[in-house]
Amino acid sequence: MLKKIFENNFVIINHDENNNAIEIKWERTCGNILDETHTQLFNEIEELIKRLAPQKLLANMSECNYLITPETGPWYENPLFKMFSHLPPTRIAVVIPQNLFVNSFFDAAGAMEKSDANAKFNYFDSVKKAWEWLKS
Repeated sequence: MLKKIFENNFVIINHDENNNAIEIKWERTCGNILDETHTQLFNEIEELIKRLAPQKLLANMSECNYLITPETGPWYENPLFKMFSHLPPTRIAVVIPQNLFVNSFFDAAGAMEKSDANAKFNYFDSVKKAWEWLKS
């Protein structure tokens, strides 16, 4: 059962002790998930995940935008993967923003190449599919 453990204007975080999982649900107010205004919040989320050390993580970013600027250029590397790949969960499901589908296969392939052999990382277009994968 999900229990709310954190909430602000941008994100709600729930903890499921029975399944040793954390769900991070970004609200529509988050805007561009890559915006620097979220840096401190990502640091707080990271510390919370480290402290609780869940085996499973669902990051629902479907309400956000994912805007890659011209400055990003061809050296672009997936920051969504970087946000979670070094944390304790061994199964990470990311429900991606709708405008990211064009890049999702590239990002997923890159993430798989760099992921820890013991960790599984996957992208989804729905929360239901992400939870099904996490529970499998």
